[in-house]
Amino acid sequence: MNSRGYRLWPMVILPLLTWLGSSECLDYRLGISVKPSFYNLRISVQQDVLNPAAPSYKFDGDVEITLQSVDADVSQITLHKDDIDITTCGLYTKGELVENIAIQTMSFEQATQQLTVPLTQALVVNQDYLLKFKYTGKVQTRPEGLFSSSYLDEETNTSKMVLITHMQAINARLVLPCFDEPIFKAKFQVTIERPSGFNAISNTKLIKTTDEGNNRFADQFDVTPIMSSYLLAFIISEYKARGNSTLAIYTRPSYYDHTSFSYSVAERALPAFNELFQQPYQELGNEVFQYATTPIFRHNSMENWGLVIFKDKVVLEEPGYTDGWAQKEFTIRNIVHENAHMWFGNSVTIAWWGFFWMQEGLARYYEFFIGHELYPEYQLDQQFVVHKLQHILTTDSLYGTQPLTSGEWRVQTPDEIYNKFSSISFAKGASFIRMCRNAMGSENFDRAVQNYLKEYHLQNTYPSQFVAHLKSNWNGFESDLDSFFGSFTVQEGYPVILVKLEESGYSVFFEQQRFLLNPKDGSDVALTYTVPITFATNQSPDFEDLTPQFFMYAGMYKQTFDKPIEWIIVNKKQSNYHRVKYTEPLVGRIQKALTEINHSYIPVENRAALVDDLFNFAHADMIDYVDVLKFMEYMSTETDYIPWYAAYEGLTRVSKRLTPQQLPNFNKYLSDITAAVYNKLGVSWSSNDKVLDVYNRNLQVAWLCKYQSEDCNNQVRQKFEADSEKPTPDYREIFYCAASRAGGYDRVLQYYEKETNAIDREPLLRASSCTRDYRTHYHNQIIGTGSGNDVSLKLIALAQLYEQNPDLITPIFQMVTEDITQLANALDSWPKTAQALSDMADYFTTSEQRTLLSDFYSEKYALFGSSAEILSKALTNVDSNLDWAAKRLGDLNKYLAQRNGAAGLATTSLLMLMMSTLVSFVLKQQ
Repeated sequence: MNSRGYRLWPMVILPLLTWLGSSECLDYRLGISVKPSFYNLRISVQQDVLNPAAPSYKFDGDVEITLQSVDADVSQITLHKDDIDITTCGLYTKGELVENIAIQTMSFEQATQQLTVPLTQALVVNQDYLLKFKYTGKVQTRPEGLFSSSYLDEETNTSKMVLITHMQAINARLVLPCFDEPIFKAKFQVTIERPSGFNAISNTKLIKTTDEGNNRFADQFDVTPIMSSYLLAFIISEYKARGNSTLAIYTRPSYYDHTSFSYSVAERALPAFNELFQQPYQELGNEVFQYATTPIFRHNSMENWGLVIFKDKVVLEEPGYTDGWAQKEFTIRNIVHENAHMWFGNSVTIAWWGFFWMQEGLARYYEFFIGHELYPEYQLDQQFVVHKLQHILTTDSLYGTQPLTSGEWRVQTPDEIYNKFSSISFAKGASFIRMCRNAMGSENFDRAVQNYLKEYHLQNTYPSQFVAHLKSNWNGFESDLDSFFGSFTVQEGYPVILVKLEESGYSVFFEQQRFLLNPKDGSDVALTYTVPITFATNQSPDFEDLTPQFFMYAGMYKQTFDKPIEWIIVNKKQSNYHRVKYTEPLVGRIQKALTEINHSYIPVENRAALVDDLFNFAHADMIDYVDVLKFMEYMSTETDYIPWYAAYEGLTRVSKRLTPQQLPNFNKYLSDITAAVYNKLGVSWSSNDKVLDVYNRNLQVAWLCKYQSEDCNNQVRQKFEADSEKPTPDYREIFYCAASRAGGYDRVLQYYEKETNAIDREPLLRASSCTRDYRTHYHNQIIGTGSGNDVSLKLIALAQLYEQNPDLITPIFQMVTEDITQLANALDSWPKTAQALSDMADYFTTSEQRTLLSDFYSEKYALFGSSAEILSKALTNVDSNLDWAAKRLGDLNKYLAQRNGAAGLATTSLLMLMMSTLVSFVLKQQ
C-alpha cells in the first residue's frame, strides 16, 4: 500500500497556483478596489424596434450605479461595456455633482471590453458615489444581451416581435455599463419604457406603471435581491400569463393552453425545494417566480432570478403532438433544474466561472433526483446513470478533458469562460455530487447543503467553502476526504478499478489506473485517485447501503472474506465515479449470476454499468469486442430499459462498421438477445404502458426492424395495415419508420403530405424516408419537388435512406452518383452536395465501396471546386474506418458467423434462451 502523502497535495497546490498565476492575464479581470452596490436602470425602446416589417436595432439606456471605493487613492473606475455608445457620464456623491467626465477622456479596450473612467480627484474610501451614464445600445439579432425574436401570431396571421434578454455569462455589458463578473453582486431596480400594446416583465414584481404620453408607458419593477449582473432579465412583448402574481408562465397568447402541464410542474417543484433546503424561496429576497418562453435562445433555459426563460419547446405541449412521455420528462427536468438555481447560483453564487460546476453540477443533480421524488414513474434516479454518468465517463476519458475546478488564472478570456460551460461542469459535476451524497448519506448531505446555503446567502463562494460543509457533516473517513475531493475536482479524468479474484475465492485484489480511451493521446497516464470502494457479493447481495467499505489509493488492495465467494460486484449502483474491470473467472460468474432469477438481485444500474464498461474497454483496445458480445448473451433474459440503453449505445459504434454481408449474422444475434424484452413489449402501444417500457419499446423496434428482424417487420406491417390509430407522440416516428420500411411507404408519405401541423411534418418525412423503395423516394422527395425547396429536409431524407437501411448503402450511393448534378441542383450547392456524400461515406464498410468513392472522386472532383477537399477527406476517413474494422472486428465477425451456424448456438446460449422462454412465460402470467 503506497504512502498517503498524496492525499493533501490537490488542496494545497490549488491556492498556491492561484497565487502564482494571479499576475497573469489580469487585463481580463476587473480590480476589486471599486465595488457596486446598486444599479438604477432605465431602458427605453421605441415603437419601430418592435416593428416586424422594418425593425430598428437601437435602444436608449440610463443607469445610475451606486459604488464605493474600498482602497485609498483610487482615481479611476474600470468596468465593462460592449457594443454600447456612451453619450454622457457624471460622478455624484451626497446628491451633488462631483464632476462631469468628458467622453473623449475615457479609454476603452475592445479585447477585454473594459471601460476606464478617469477622475480628477481620488474617491473617498467607503463613501457612496453615483456613477451616471446615458447611452445607446444595440438590440442584438443573436440571443445575447437584449435581442429580438419574432413569431407568427396564429389568430391574426401576423408577425409579432418580442425583445428578450440573455446575460450569461458576460453579456450584461451589452445592455448597460456594469461590473460584469459574478463576484460583483448588487441590487438592481429596472424601469422599462415601452409603447402601448406591449407589456414588460423583469426579475421582480411590477410596482408602478406611469403614462409617459404619446402612447408610451414606463413600467417600474421592485428592487432585486443582491445578485450578479448575469442574472438581470426583462422581456417586452405581447405575452399572456398563466398563473398569479407570485407564480406565472408567460408566453404568446395562442400558446396559453399549452402550458398547463409545465405550470403544474412549477407548482410542485418550488415547495419541494423549500422543504429540502429549509429556506423558502420567498425568504431568499424575491416575491415572484415567473417563467417565460422564447422562439430562439442559446440554451434550453436560463435561471434569471425570478424570471426563468425557456425555449418554447421546453415547456409547451400540444395535445397529440408534443405531450408524450419524453416531452413531459424534458419539461420536468428543465423546470426542476432551473428551480435549483434559485439557491445554487442566484442566492449563493460562485466567485468565478472556473468553479461553474458548483452551480450547474448541483442543479443537474437535483434535476434528476428531485425530479425522481416528484415523478417517480420516470425512474430518473436510474436514468441518470445511463444518460449522464456513463456519457460523461466517455467524455472524461478523452484528451483535452478538463477538471471540475480550474484555477482562476486558467479562466480569463471569453473563450476560456465559455469552455467551462461544458458537459464536464454539468454531468461530471452532478456525478460527483451524487457520489458524495451516496457515500456520506442523504441526511448528512442534505444538512451540509442547508448549512452551506444559509451561511453564504447572497454571497459568493469558492469550492473550498462548499467542501468544508461536506467534510463537517461526513461521519468517518476524515483522513481521506481532502485527497478524495482533490482527486475528483482539481484533477481531470478518473480511474478504472481492476478486480481479480484469488483462486481460493477467499480474497479479492483491487488496483487502479487512469482510464483513457487512447492512452497514447498525450494525457497524463500516471494520475491516481482516492476512490470510495463499495461492493456486494453473492453472500451479501446488499446494493442499498452505498457507504464506502474503504477508500483506495495507488497500489494494490486486498479484501478477504470468511467464506469463498462466487462473484463480486464493485461500485454498487454505479454510485462512484469510476469504471470496473473484472478478470476471469469473475466475468463468467457474473454473467451466470445475471441469468438467474431476478438477475441475482443485481440492480439495473450495475447491469448497465457492466455492459457500458465492457464496450469502453473494447473501444480502448483493452479487450476484444467478442468478449463484450459474449457477455451480452445474458440479455436474452433482460427486459429493463436501463441496461438496454447502455447496450444499444455500445452497439452503435460496432454495428456502423459491419459490412452488408455481415448484417444477417448481426440480425440473428440481435434477435436472440432481445428474446425476452421483445416478447414482453411487442410492437403495439397501450395507455397502460409504463414510462420506461415506452422508451424501451422505442429502442427495440427501432433496432430490430432496422436490422431486418423478420418478426419485427411482420408485426409492424400487420399492426399498420389492420389499425389506422395514430401512434403516441413518443412512438410515432419510430413506428411509421418501421412501417415505411415494411411496405407501408405510400401511406406514411400520404400522412406527411397531408399533415398541416409543423411539429409532425419533419418526423413524418424522416419516417417515410426509412423506405426500402429508395429510388422512388429519392426521385420524388429529394431531387424532385416532394419536399419543396427546404434543403435541410432533403438532406434529412437522404441521410435516413441509408442510415435506416444500412444493407442498401451501396446501391443508394450508386443511384445518387449516377447524375450528381441532379442532387447539386436540388441542394442548390456543391459544398452541401460534397458534405452529403461525405456523410454517406462515413457508413462505408467495404473496400468495394471505397473504390466506388475513389472512382467517383477521380471522375467528378472538378465539379465541386474547392469543396472537392471534403470528398478527399472523406476518402481518408473511409480508409481509417476500414482499418479500424479490420483490426478490431475480425474475431467478432467470426464469432457471429460461428454462433449462427447450422449447428446451432453454443450450449451457454441455449441455456440462456431457455431461461428467456421461462422469463417470458412468467411475464405473461403477471
